[in-house]
Amino acid sequence: MNISDNLKKNLLDLEYNKNLQYFNTCLVIIFTYLIGLIFAILSRQVDISNFLQLVILIIFTLVFLLIMFYFLIDLKTALNRIVKEIKELKI
Repeated sequence: MNISDNLKKNLLDLEYNKNLQYFNTCLVIIFTYLIGLIFAILSRQVDISNFLQLVILIIFTLVFLLIMFYFLIDLKTALNRIVKEIKELKI
């Protein structure tokens, strides 16, 4: 084990923790949005019988969820790459 491998492992650990925090934040944002959406529908602040309001809500929700799922997949790929790089180090 040399200093450069140990230093690289520490830097990869920091990057892993940063990406893991982003991943968890994305999950919290998604669930917060979905819970808020459910409360808005149940409290009738969003009228699902109004076609225009429903279409706008569906489009916004789809765009929001697609962006968030893209970030989740990207972060999960980065996490897997970092784990693979750490395993390849000679420590």
